[in-house]
Amino acid sequence: MNGTLNKHLAEIDRTATERINRIIKAMAEQDNTNEQLKETNQLLWVGLMNNYKHSAEEIVYNEIIFS
Repeated sequence: MNGTLNKHLAEIDRTATERINRIIKAMAEQDNTNEQLKETNQLLWVGLMNNYKHSAEEIVYNEIIFS
């Protein structure tokens, strides 16, 4: 009604994206998924990163968006 919806949605999107990226980075560090693995076994690296991304999205969606 007062023109703040887009601003609010942009803030939620920015917050969720930052949180997802932090979770992905933490998961990758915990499992020692690094650039060396990317160079030696790209398919494994891509699979792991996709798994981290989907897991992080599920966590963030439940924390920020669906709560």
